[in-house]
Amino acid sequence: MIQFNEVQRFRIKWAWAAVIAINGLFIYAIVQQVILGKPFGTKPAPDFVLVLIEVFFLLLLLLVLSIRLKTSFNEEGIAYRFSPFQFKTTFIHWHELSDAYLREYNSLYEYGGWGIRFGSAKSGKAINTSESCNEGLQLQFKNGQLLLIGTKDPESIRKILDEITAAGKINRGV
Repeated sequence: MIQFNEVQRFRIKWAWAAVIAINGLFIYAIVQQVILGKPFGTKPAPDFVLVLIEVFFLLLLLLVLSIRLKTSFNEEGIAYRFSPFQFKTTFIHWHELSDAYLREYNSLYEYGGWGIRFGSAKSGKAINTSESCNEGLQLQFKNGQLLLIGTKDPESIRKILDEITAAGKINRGV
């Protein structure tokens, strides 16, 4: 029986550091200006503007916290959902694929970053969450389209691909 589930979170350290630092700065500004009554900066913004900006950056922090890539495999195919940006799970049947294999990739170089990314015609679309993951499942559809799904567990996926290939559900080439 083929069963695999993986949940990945957004793990890009510099993005986390930036969002946390900006939140810290505006919380400090609000404490200084609104609570302690000391103007923040040489041209202080009105109190309500500081609060609105902080609400925006708190919402951004919540967005970053909620990012997840859920991937699962079974006998029928692959399901993935990149929340909160995809509302529905996408399911790909094995029979829709002409090839599936693991490959190393550089998300920044090949796709311009992380998330749901569109690369060149040569590299296709990618879905990933972390700069530390450099291996992904490359799917080639029968219509020629490409999709790369990042993974933190390439060994488990390699075993599943071997089982799927042995069962004749897809042709596997590298």
